[in-house]
Amino acid sequence: MGRAYPGVRLAGCVMSRGNGDVLARSKGRVRRLQAVVEASLLVNSTLDLEELARHIVGLATQLIGAERGSLFLVDGDAGRLRAMVAQGLDGGSLEVAIGDGIVGAVAATGEAIILDQPYADSRFDRRVDTATGFRTRSLLTVPVRGRDGELVAVLQLLNHRQGKFTTADVDFLADLGVTFAIALNAARMHRQIVERERLAEEVRLAAEIQRTLRPRSLRDVPGLNLESLVHPCREVGGDYFDVIPARGGKSWWLVMADISGKGVSAGLIASNVQAYLWTRRADRRSLTRIVAEGNDLLYGLTHGRKFATLLLAEWVPTRRAIRWVGAGHPPALLVRNGRVRRLDSTGRPIGMLPNQDYGSGSMQLRRDDLILLYTDGVTEATANGGDDEFGLLRLIDCLGGATGCRDALGRVAGALERHVNGHPFEDDVTLLCGRCTADGAGAVTRADAGLKEEATAP
Repeated sequence: MGRAYPGVRLAGCVMSRGNGDVLARSKGRVRRLQAVVEASLLVNSTLDLEELARHIVGLATQLIGAERGSLFLVDGDAGRLRAMVAQGLDGGSLEVAIGDGIVGAVAATGEAIILDQPYADSRFDRRVDTATGFRTRSLLTVPVRGRDGELVAVLQLLNHRQGKFTTADVDFLADLGVTFAIALNAARMHRQIVERERLAEEVRLAAEIQRTLRPRSLRDVPGLNLESLVHPCREVGGDYFDVIPARGGKSWWLVMADISGKGVSAGLIASNVQAYLWTRRADRRSLTRIVAEGNDLLYGLTHGRKFATLLLAEWVPTRRAIRWVGAGHPPALLVRNGRVRRLDSTGRPIGMLPNQDYGSGSMQLRRDDLILLYTDGVTEATANGGDDEFGLLRLIDCLGGATGCRDALGRVAGALERHVNGHPFEDDVTLLCGRCTADGAGAVTRADAGLKEEATAP
């Protein structure tokens, strides 16, 4: 049974059916006009899309005198119609491709269809009747169009209670259709706005959570003075940097990673990388094994659809020693006495392919040495998507005369701003700079003396 709408007076909008009396027809038209006005007030009383769809189907079945009704919302981009209301069909969702069946044919042609013997029409799908035990004896399917003629929905009514559906019913529903379409568009727009606001709030919360996952302090690492610069191009970034106490406090891990892609999905992968590294901070195995295991875990999670470049460097204060594994990441830069040297990568990005081997590099730092970790958002920055990237050479030029971390990052930030010339960054920009403050003991290695890193091949 349809829902009762006592405020709508046209319980029998079909009263003029078969009555040739002019006065009776005039009264019928007046009643229908009253029904259109009152239906407009009713359907515009809510912005809830599902509730509105129920109102529309309830009104249409009551005013026309049908046993059941359905309302299908048009998704032009997907080329499909989705049932918002399907009376008598419990559970599940009903979708129809435009062009398929009776509903799809009306959506494709824009023409109403009246069937007095639906089972004789090859387009009629009997499966719903079979599943519900209902018998469709007559059928009326009409397009619901807006003021500009845009197809918004398709309305289908089943089994006229007093005989057959007529073209008068089609005309009446056409009068109601504009009201229905306006209300449906308003409700759909309201839902989209609410969903965008909810998504924006979720993104804001994700960004806030991501900010809390950054190191709370960079002042706890013995022997290194650390400074950072972070500039995400979106609210949630795909860059990740960290400072992790490791090996029972005997060493510290400096981490710089860049997840493929941008936005929330990249931020989620970054959180997974962070969680993995923190769970391994007491691991006594080599950095190469830790990175290789992280590679396999990320590949198992994303099957190569997402990957990350990673630079994992271990600082041992008592020896002024630093060892690194570079998984496809831009080379760290060492600044000593105004000269800049690269600490290159030693393997592929993690998560791209399974069963990868990684090498490592190592060297000792001297007092006032600077080491810079960064993401490719720095070197690949361009002005308004042009071809002129900031590049590694410009970055090296910024560092040549730097006197400390804050000075180095300030030089890089200023040069980047001038290079992009006021245009927004197209990728996340993250830098972590460390200055060696320890004199330390320990022998000076060949790598230290020659300003060349020792590296083991993957």
